[in-house]
Amino acid sequence: SIWRGPNINCTDSSGYTALHHAALNGHKDIVLKLLQYEASTNVADNKGYFPIHLAAWRGDVDIVKILIHHGPSHSRVNEQNNENETALHCAAQYGHSEVVAVLLEELTDPTIRNNKLETPLDLAALYGRLRVVKMIIKAYPNLMNCNTRKHTPLHLAARNGHKAVVQVLLEAGMDVSCQTEKGSALHEAALFGKVEVVRILLETGIDTNIKDSLGRTVLDILKEHPSQQSLQIAALLQEYMETGNASVSEERPLECAEHQSCILSPEVPPSPKAKSEAVTGELSKLLDEIKLCQEKEYSFEDLSHTISDHYLDNFSKVSEEELMTSGSQTKLNVVSKMGYKDNIFSYICFTYGTFKKEIVQE
Repeated sequence: SIWRGPNINCTDSSGYTALHHAALNGHKDIVLKLLQYEASTNVADNKGYFPIHLAAWRGDVDIVKILIHHGPSHSRVNEQNNENETALHCAAQYGHSEVVAVLLEELTDPTIRNNKLETPLDLAALYGRLRVVKMIIKAYPNLMNCNTRKHTPLHLAARNGHKAVVQVLLEAGMDVSCQTEKGSALHEAALFGKVEVVRILLETGIDTNIKDSLGRTVLDILKEHPSQQSLQIAALLQEYMETGNASVSEERPLECAEHQSCILSPEVPPSPKAKSEAVTGELSKLLDEIKLCQEKEYSFEDLSHTISDHYLDNFSKVSEEELMTSGSQTKLNVVSKMGYKDNIFSYICFTYGTFKKEIVQE
């Protein structure tokens, strides 16, 4: 009624209440005032997000604590959004270790899986959140068991080249030869060109003869995706299989294949013209591979996922601490590391779309 004033839990077009906005933007005092006037912590927006999801996503540990312990309707820490993610998923994905600690203390269930069957540990491993990975496996070591054929934390960390996470998982007792439909973690690391992770897995004694759901070993997959990194990883695997040693140097010169030109000695810096020709040649090869993928009826999603991971190698080397820094200079540094590769990726997607259009017309 007009005499009672506006409803404290009224929502906007996105389903946000005032408490959602205050939690998302870190306004602690306003959160407390809204709770004083009986704002509900258990109202979801249009995508199923509760205020505690937004506070966890932001990494605001104070507001998370307030939402859990204050007000007439305490936040239920295991509430899930439309993607079946809890607040712990949000905090783990972005590496907010203090929020993760609070949620674990409040008995948030870390075994809940989202729509992609990912646990909070899976997301932390996928994005290289080392501290969060250590916290979760210490509290719930059973999460490292191979209980899904889709993926494991080890597979996800290996795919994105997170060496420290891979080592922590293995040291905590995770089975290095655990298999999914995509094979072993070695399949993932090799397919995405993560040489150092391949070396770690080999040194741990992973079985190189494991096959994926299509019956392919790691070497079989490498033959299907010829590249400089594939040749390097194949040499590493051959050395390991012959000698049991995974010590092939990353700088070890590879024999020139018949269809490739030998690499110039590093002592002689190439001229700008040579650099330009080399880039043009590599781009041509990549476009040929894209057209071949189209002919094999690979989906655009699969191709774009593979290429984006390949061309974001430099970005994956940015440390967690650097990404967590909010300074503008850090943001500029990160952007500068990605800009060149994003432009190439955009051109590749455009060209792939052109091939696709031509084939449809034919």
